[in-house]
Amino acid sequence: MLGNIRTAAKRFSLVGGAIAVTAALAAAPMASASAKGCSSANGYKVTGANASLICSGIKAYAGQTLTFVAPDNVGGGFDQNARIYAPYLAKYLGATINIINVPAGNTVAGMNYVAGTNTTPTVGNTMGWINVGPIVEDAVLKIPGVQFNASGEDFLGGTATNLELTVAYKSAACAAWDNGFAGLLANNSASNPVSEPIQTTGSTTFSMLLLNGVFGIHYHSIPGYASSTSLLAGWVRGDGCVVTTPVSTAAPYLVAGTAIPLIINVPLQTTNQYYKYLIGVPTYLQAEKTYAKYIKTAYAKQAVKVLNLSGSTQRIFFVPPKTPHDEVAALTAAFKWASYNPNLMGQLEASGSPTGYTSPKAAKTGYIAYLAGTPKVENYLTQALG
Repeated sequence: MLGNIRTAAKRFSLVGGAIAVTAALAAAPMASASAKGCSSANGYKVTGANASLICSGIKAYAGQTLTFVAPDNVGGGFDQNARIYAPYLAKYLGATINIINVPAGNTVAGMNYVAGTNTTPTVGNTMGWINVGPIVEDAVLKIPGVQFNASGEDFLGGTATNLELTVAYKSAACAAWDNGFAGLLANNSASNPVSEPIQTTGSTTFSMLLLNGVFGIHYHSIPGYASSTSLLAGWVRGDGCVVTTPVSTAAPYLVAGTAIPLIINVPLQTTNQYYKYLIGVPTYLQAEKTYAKYIKTAYAKQAVKVLNLSGSTQRIFFVPPKTPHDEVAALTAAFKWASYNPNLMGQLEASGSPTGYTSPKAAKTGYIAYLAGTPKVENYLTQALG
């Protein structure tokens, strides 16, 4: 299985990142551990209680070629973030980082790929993103796609909460839903359901189905889209009226005036490039209070908590559990340093992505809470996903 995935993977080398690393290495000394710490390959001072372990890991990674797996197609949210983070990780570690795209299975194949390197001689030289949504769904729905126990992997940290936006296409066929979330709630009915193109599984599908269940929305799902790219293409084509997708992929339609924002999972940072297009759009928590009259059933009241957990999950950066401790420490330090780098933060803001950092402990705690809470709505999800 792993071999087949590797053969199918599209390989992209971060040449620009490698060149930048070479320049950084010429200007700064290689890391050398001491009782007082060391400097990373780009000259960042490493100090503190964990400095010796981090410095050992930086030394181990210096000059190595590492693989960063993006579990989606080129241009997808995970791919965009991988390409933003990789050059900064490379500079900190003094390594070259190549990105490969393993998009099959709605991000599951890419995660399996990283976890599967746990048995290779160079364990720790492959890293990637954990996409919490599909893992939770597959566990709850008994779908055998996920081939590893996510809670047993080494969490290196997480990004800020991913921004998911539910939007309606602006057209005559979708006019019933283009007056915001309040209009959607008021106008849908069993005889006038909301048409929703969805991926078979995935975090955005999960959020949309939970929104429908929590607020009693009558809907008609149109499943089978293999990626966010094909989902959006179908939506623009007129396959359906409402989709849930990352802000970064919905943004061009907001700017063009062809999409109406309905609801967002968490508040948008004011520094986000697309903030002005989303002023006044309710968050999940705000909608729970403002539209409480629509949350009627026992299932819906249980699902509210799960919806809020799904809305606050992050992209988690991880490596397999047999990765040497010093390399885990170095990668964790590199990820934290990169997350607070002003240049990287500017790139994220420009792409419509959130900025920030989640510690490994917080990322794992949030994942476990999400996984534990979801079985409460298992019956609904089973029926909704068929």
